[in-house]
Amino acid sequence: MILMTTTLFVLQLFSIIHTHVGAAVDKLHPKEWEVFTMQMKQDVRSSKAQDVMGNKLYLLSGEQISSLEQYEDKVRRRVNGMGHEVILHNISEFRVEKDGSVIVINITDKAGTAFSRRFHPFFRNVSKVDE
Repeated sequence: MILMTTTLFVLQLFSIIHTHVGAAVDKLHPKEWEVFTMQMKQDVRSSKAQDVMGNKLYLLSGEQISSLEQYEDKVRRRVNGMGHEVILHNISEFRVEKDGSVIVINITDKAGTAFSRRFHPFFRNVSKVDE
């Protein structure tokens, strides 16, 4: 009887833990979003030119063109078309657009929570950024 009661309790505990861990896996962590926005603010402000093509953000800094795009359930950064630096996890939708000179990034995580941020560059585009 004690063994059955203990087993039932342990199974119930595992069920509760699995439910809480599973829900957290689909969410974008607030600190991850905060670090992303701080890094993007710095990248956009230090870039010489910014462009949005095909739901990708291109930033020209010196001789390097960095791009930001959705890849599967992640947002990744690439430099000169190479690399795979994961910036955000658990993303279901990534949208980037330009509103004048302002870069607008809208993200929805797998749990359905929407995040949005506007980034203002210091330098205005003098030409388009080519991939």
